[in-house]
Amino acid sequence: MASVSVSKGIEGRVAEALARAGYSGSGATLVIAASGGPDSTALVRCLDRLRESHGLILHVAHLNHDFRGDEADADAAFVEELAKGLGLPFSVAKQDPIAYQKERDISSFEQGAREMRYTFLAQTAQTAGAGAVVAGHTADDLAETVLLHLLRGSGLHGLRGMIEVAPWPGPEGSGISLFRPLLGTTKAELRGYCQELDQPFREDSGNYLWRFTRNKIRNDLMPKLAEDYNPRVREALVRLAHTAAEEVDFLEGEVDRVWPALASQEAGGVRLSMSGLAGLHPAVQRLALRRAYMLVYGDGRRLQESHLVAMTDLVQGGVGGRMLDLPGGIRFQRGYDEVGLTRSEGLPSPFPDLLDGHNLTFPETTADDLVVEAGPWRVTMSVTVVDGEGVPWATTASDGYWTSLDRSVLGDVGVVRTWQPGDRIQPSGMRGHKKIQDLFTDAKVPRHWRDKIPLLVCDSGVAWVAGYRTAEWAKAKSGGNPTLWIRLDSI
Repeated sequence: MASVSVSKGIEGRVAEALARAGYSGSGATLVIAASGGPDSTALVRCLDRLRESHGLILHVAHLNHDFRGDEADADAAFVEELAKGLGLPFSVAKQDPIAYQKERDISSFEQGAREMRYTFLAQTAQTAGAGAVVAGHTADDLAETVLLHLLRGSGLHGLRGMIEVAPWPGPEGSGISLFRPLLGTTKAELRGYCQELDQPFREDSGNYLWRFTRNKIRNDLMPKLAEDYNPRVREALVRLAHTAAEEVDFLEGEVDRVWPALASQEAGGVRLSMSGLAGLHPAVQRLALRRAYMLVYGDGRRLQESHLVAMTDLVQGGVGGRMLDLPGGIRFQRGYDEVGLTRSEGLPSPFPDLLDGHNLTFPETTADDLVVEAGPWRVTMSVTVVDGEGVPWATTASDGYWTSLDRSVLGDVGVVRTWQPGDRIQPSGMRGHKKIQDLFTDAKVPRHWRDKIPLLVCDSGVAWVAGYRTAEWAKAKSGGNPTLWIRLDSI
């Protein structure tokens, strides 16, 4: 009777998972990722036994990773015979994970092999017309994944581990889901299920290679934690995963709420409002940055918590123009009032083309604002005479460039133009001068921005590099001198 209960229990859980995912009775085509081990073998047999009653179309897929020689070939032959014996269509292929890793400049063999496997499964699903790939991940795998991510300093997404129905973990599987109906089942139960059906399976010697971090966790750390600290450590880690998943769901809802006003997508990149990001709770801010990365790269599997921390640091401090290289050839760029992620050299320039110099006559008094045009820029100027007194338009709008200058040292006229070789500025707070070219280099301003950035130049030299630095000699000072407030807005 005990063996019968094992069978009914596992098949009942999988049937419930099929119903939750919407696959039961839908005529869905599912690709089953089969390694030949006890977990995936049990999954193939279980889904085959449920196939008719739930209206499923099944396709078995196996990738021979080609690094265990004859053993790997025998695994592939086993899966092929299993599928044939059940009358199921199958796809079996052989690929070299080391070559895949080198071609894509992936540092970890484990990560490269995993990406190669998911690419193969996505291609198989697309060929078979399947809406999902079914993986045999278990409660043990979920606990190990949470612990692995915890050791690596993961955030909430990592602590969530794995969920039952997830978007495809790669850019090549658009529209395909990853379905894990065994997350509530242990490996021991699945071995018992195979034994009940008198179903043989393969043992993968790669599961015991000490070079792989997951094997160390499975075969060393988890047993030690269970023996020395908590015999129910697996259940504790699974509970943590469920709690993290609930919190991620809530926070993703918050990102959904602010996303339309926060972000804009364009070919090859995503822009995010700096002020919009600054107004978010740090947890929501990190998830928004993660979402932007995933939209550009296609998935978030290479993005670590350390990358998100570096991105938020860039948002919170420093001057415009700094950048950060992220995994997968993605560049994170901080502009003056926005940040963006792109696969190209950098963010498209926020500065319109300024082809000629445009003369300005500075206002003398505190009369009404003076508004003039300088090529693609609208220039607004106003004078105040009380220390600390500003003008509302200078600081409240989100997309202009503004500064405050000492009106008494500027002279009567200036010119708005782009930089020229030999231009120098005495940056605010410094005694010496710096070449504008070096200022751009130090601020990591993208090269394709530099010839568009407007400068305000007077008889005494460069007074302001819009969006970056004000000159020490020209900055507004206390003591009663009139202050010129000047703002540039693209027309």
